[in-house]
Amino acid sequence: MTASTSVESPNDVQQAKDSMWSFRNKLWLLLIIPVVLLILLALVPDFFQNHDPQRQNLRGRLLPPWSTSTEGFHLLGTDSLGRDLYSQMVEGTRLTLVIAVIATLIGGVFGVFVGLVSGYFGGRIDRFLGRLSEAQTAMPMFLVAILLLSLLGPSVTILLLVLPTLLWPIFARVVRAEAMRLKEALFIEASIAVGCSTTTLLRTHMVPNIAPRILVLAVIEVGHVMLAEAGLSFLGVGVQPPDVTWGLLIAAGRPLLAVSWWLTILPGILLAVTVLIFNLLSRQFERVSGTAG
Repeated sequence: MTASTSVESPNDVQQAKDSMWSFRNKLWLLLIIPVVLLILLALVPDFFQNHDPQRQNLRGRLLPPWSTSTEGFHLLGTDSLGRDLYSQMVEGTRLTLVIAVIATLIGGVFGVFVGLVSGYFGGRIDRFLGRLSEAQTAMPMFLVAILLLSLLGPSVTILLLVLPTLLWPIFARVVRAEAMRLKEALFIEASIAVGCSTTTLLRTHMVPNIAPRILVLAVIEVGHVMLAEAGLSFLGVGVQPPDVTWGLLIAAGRPLLAVSWWLTILPGILLAVTVLIFNLLSRQFERVSGTAG
């Protein structure tokens, strides 16, 4: 008796590849659409709001979702002052994203610079910057951030100065490892041999090759910064009224959680889903750029 073997035809293989690419394209679409929507909410919140987020209506306070008051229909209910929760969540999108993106950008730029210098030059510079990064990592930086914000006063400006200190060591370690690997590459040695300056070498050869990993890390850290901002605002040392962020909305609804769950749960769900989307998006960037693993 002869064992029967099944051999996939080229058409079957091609169909499997087409199916996989189709799935990936759909996944990209599912991830990109919410991100684009968040950007639009941040850029043109008035287009999506159906109420003034700061308009109070004490007769319509603490209304549950899908309720109607004298001010009109409230999709997600109202808060303790009768303000429309949906409009407040839309309004809070701008500051939440601005803080997350700017803090990630500041921390990322500093971390990339430190990682490049440390990984490329090595020696004493590498040891000094490495000890600095390790010292920062060893400290409970979230508690340090709470202390600094308590001493300096909670504000958006101070928050944008404090949050990057949580991020730069992460960027520095990743970029340092990549710079140490790339400086042994033949194209780097060839660039040095033809007289390429250190600044040009780092800017035109090192950074473009490390950029995919930086992008993946930045997308992840945007979500982490959003959680950090929400945590600090929840503790009362982050953004302060009349500014609005998702973390501040969660904190404002906490005392009324037993009677008005939507004030805390709905902004919390929005924050959690947004962070999840950024994490999934970073995974997709990993697959496309080949930086996974």
